[in-house]
Parts: sequence; structure tokens; C-alpha cells
Amino acid sequence: MTAKYLRYGHAPGHIRDTFCGAVEAWYHWREGDPEPTVEYEINYVPRQISISRACRLLWHCTDIVPGDLFGLVKDDLDVRRQTYAAVAQAMHASIHG
Repeated sequence: MTAKYLRYGHAPGHIRDTFCGAVEAWYHWREGDPEPTVEYEINYVPRQISISRACRLLWHCTDIVPGDLFGLVKDDLDVRRQTYAAVAQAMHASIHG
């Protein structure tokens, strides 16, 4: 099932921004620490969600991840494409692997 906020595989900027924050949090996450959270706005109200949840928001997003962000994960994750979906799925697998 495709999320209702995706339009032809594209996600709104605030959702992509949330995921970019999740990638940064994942990158700096230390083993043994609780799973990090990031801010996600729902109806303009900021809430904290887990980085796992942030991954699921972009599960089917075909937008291209910015190069600098992709550079953070490409050596640590099994990512074959530079899309938000590919990075989100690989990162989620690394969290719950």
C-alpha cells in the first residue's frame, strides 16, 4: 500500500527532511543507546518519531537522496540505488536486522 502523502512516488519536502534527520541520527547512533528519534510535523504540530518510523514514511519514495546524505550510508548499508526508498529499506533492515 502506498502512503497517501506520496504523489507518483514523490514525497513532500517536510517528510524528506525528517528522513534526512533520521539518517544523520542513525549515522551518529552508538550501539547500546536507545533508538534515536527525530522531529516530524503532523498538521504543523511537531512530534518525535523513531528513526524506524521515519524509514517507513519513505518506503516507496522514488526521489533521489542528496549525494552528501548518500555518502553517509553507502559504505555501511547494502544500498544499490540512491533513492529514498532504497536507503530507507536498508537502514530499517540495519536497525531491526
